[in-house]
Amino acid sequence: MGAVELIRTGFERFFVDGPVGKPTGGGEQQVVAVHQAGELALPTGRLVAADPFVIWPEDAEPFTEEVPPGSYPVTVSMVSWVDGDGFPDLRQGYRVAAAKVTVRDEPAYSWRPAVVPGEHVPMLPVMPEFGYEVKSSTGAFFDLSAAEALDRLASDDEVGNCDLIDALGAVGGGRGPANVTDPRSGLNVVAFSTGWGDGRYPTWVGRNTAGEAVAFVTDFFVINR
Repeated sequence: MGAVELIRTGFERFFVDGPVGKPTGGGEQQVVAVHQAGELALPTGRLVAADPFVIWPEDAEPFTEEVPPGSYPVTVSMVSWVDGDGFPDLRQGYRVAAAKVTVRDEPAYSWRPAVVPGEHVPMLPVMPEFGYEVKSSTGAFFDLSAAEALDRLASDDEVGNCDLIDALGAVGGGRGPANVTDPRSGLNVVAFSTGWGDGRYPTWVGRNTAGEAVAFVTDFFVINR
């Protein structure tokens, strides 16, 4: 078999409240709760997804897929577990399964890898890793022009406080999502925990039948296929 472009399906179900994925052999079921994270300003239309605590402003790389400048809603898929008898499994708690930036309120006809400049589009049968590396169990969406603002938000001030850490800790038991605005620039960042923690997580761009981007989704490999 020759090389075939990598295409995904099924992200729509990640963002619908209720049971999702296949139950385990013991009957345990994953349940999605969708959380609205507010609007993300993209004044340049160049979206970046990265670990907000390890990226330097000069290293921020936007996806090659640009969108019209504007503000777009961000949603986060939170997953919890119920056991075979329908009771919450408190040992598992809950995890951020995926995060989405909606560009157009319409269905995606196809989902393909969102890549940054110089990153090759993954092809089958060889499936290289793609996506951004997480080392702080945290991911974020922001505009390329907000890279300097993110650096301020993710850094300690003169008394040791960090705006982004404080915002994450105030919602979702520290898992977010947190929508934080830099007072100096007026630009914002949306941050959230990343599934089971550190790793490399891919972002996919959904397109309509006209080939226009309708959404970006980062998958944190929590939901059972």
